[in-house]
Amino acid sequence: FQTTDKPNLSHQPLAVLAVNIVLMKPTNLFLRGLTLQCVAGFANASDIGKSYQLYHKLGSQSELTPRGKILISPADDGSGLSATFMNDNSAKLDTDAFDNMVNNSALYTVVVIEDGDDKSSLSLSSLNGAPHVSASVPGCSLRRSNLREEISLSISPTGKLQSVSYRPLISPLASKSCENLISLSEEPEAIYGREGGNDEPFPFKTTVEFESHKPMPTIPTVLPQTRPPAGLKWDRKN
Repeated sequence: FQTTDKPNLSHQPLAVLAVNIVLMKPTNLFLRGLTLQCVAGFANASDIGKSYQLYHKLGSQSELTPRGKILISPADDGSGLSATFMNDNSAKLDTDAFDNMVNNSALYTVVVIEDGDDKSSLSLSSLNGAPHVSASVPGCSLRRSNLREEISLSISPTGKLQSVSYRPLISPLASKSCENLISLSEEPEAIYGREGGNDEPFPFKTTVEFESHKPMPTIPTVLPQTRPPAGLKWDRKN
């Protein structure tokens, strides 16, 4: 979706654009389609897309903490759609609560909310039926991955949120348990760099992707002409 001339929208009514783009993901070469809808008025091209808010919960905590948002929009090179994760710098990872989660063998939970309202904090019970999905993994698995993670969204052709897959990216050389790992509050070098050089509020290394529907192959109305097996002939009947 490209334009060569910038339109004059000062006297034009607010228009709704529907952009249909087919994406080929290089990782598995499946064709996936997604319909994006955006409002075009004084919006920039970068505003075209749909965003999903990402929250997390450490162990038995009741509140959800915002982590950022996942934006699905046309790629800059025009190759299709791409997913981008943007951190939320207004909140900070509670390292003490993270360490307690790991020590108590509790679960780490991510929650993705389709509603575009960015809330400072909320709980699962306060979502009030808002479209959302969640996934949980052992907190120790996330610590063993040194906070390297992969988040994959499954969405409908119209952009509706269907499911989320969460996977800590654990190295084959990682420790098999968390007993001998340095606690997160001590800022281990594998996560924070030397002398705590990584001062990001959430020192996660996040990879995001998404999946949408796979179009069914078109069935031809007329069967193609084929030759009979060797030594046989077709019995044609009118």
